[in-house]
Amino acid sequence: MSAWFATTTDVCLIFLFVSAMLCAYRLLIGPGAADRAVALDTLTSVVLGMICLLCIRYASTLYFDAVWILTLVGFLGSTAIAKYLARGRIF
Repeated sequence: MSAWFATTTDVCLIFLFVSAMLCAYRLLIGPGAADRAVALDTLTSVVLGMICLLCIRYASTLYFDAVWILTLVGFLGSTAIAKYLARGRIF
């Protein structure tokens, strides 16, 4: 792996970490339930991006299955929260 590639992935990881901290702040302090739901969905996407970058950085395919599962769980969770906020019930 070249030094340029390693530096680029490290910088992207730093930016994603800062983004995750901002999402966590909005998740804890958010004024409404919709703001918290959007923050949770965004935080899920950011964490998945961090896992993918770490897999690319260290040339490992070990966690790509976990990324697929977390993507599915994040989507289903976001859908359930949106339905609950819209109707007051999930089913």
